[in-house]
Amino acid sequence: MLKRLETFLKKSKVAYKLVAHRTVYTTFDLAQTLHQDLKVIVKTLLAQTDRDFVFVVLAGHRRLDLEKLKKVVNAERKKAGEAAVKKVRIATEAQIKNEITKKAGTLVPFGSLYRKKTYADKTLLANKKIILNAGSFNEAIKMTTSIYAKLEKPIIGVFSKAK
Repeated sequence: MLKRLETFLKKSKVAYKLVAHRTVYTTFDLAQTLHQDLKVIVKTLLAQTDRDFVFVVLAGHRRLDLEKLKKVVNAERKKAGEAAVKKVRIATEAQIKNEITKKAGTLVPFGSLYRKKTYADKTLLANKKIILNAGSFNEAIKMTTSIYAKLEKPIIGVFSKAK
């Protein structure tokens, strides 16, 4: 498990379960390996909003809609008295490696650990339990959605669509 995440979870004294599994690189493969519905697997993406980066989490069975995400980001920025962003796009692997982690594909859904905002799609939060990346290709974390939301305090919006 990513040390930073492990320290954060232990300090927070919350219930979670570390799940070891065979090496996988996609949310689909993780769902298959753990015999879980794709909707409980957390897909974590890094998005670039003009010059900033934000974490985006959604259920594994959904696709990110960049236009909807832009609307959610801009609504949040308006509330904070900040200027609207003009562009929102998925970060490149090189940007992920430079900004967050050395290994693309190992993003954890806790942008707060990197001083970044996290946006969570409402459909993901409809689940009672979720399975999220632990910062490696062969470990995951199982926790309740309410614990995740309490810990991360993501900005909640609707920015996904069916695959």
